[in-house]
Amino acid sequence: MSASADTMHGELADVVQEVPGVAFLAPGLRSRLRALRATSALVRPGDDTSGITVTTARGDTRTTVEIRLICRSGRRALDTTRAVREAVSRHLATGYPGREFRIIVTVTGVT
Repeated sequence: MSASADTMHGELADVVQEVPGVAFLAPGLRSRLRALRATSALVRPGDDTSGITVTTARGDTRTTVEIRLICRSGRRALDTTRAVREAVSRHLATGYPGREFRIIVTVTGVT
């Protein structure tokens, strides 16, 4: 992961955490595996930002931002996903002008 990708992941994590209704970002597969293993020597730091994936397919002009989160109980998942999508869209439009993004928000659980 490049330094700019690390920066984007950190920024997006902060933006998502500030949205009402978001409990936390969903843990990624590598994070779960680290918890199960006694040693994480084979896993490099920065490989996995829990709940956020940023990819650009070869030949595509858009960057896809996938966000997986856990919603707070008592909040409608639909309202939370819409609020997250809007907050992330505003942040990306301001911080990365001229780039096109496809934003996918998935609620993977409720707490």
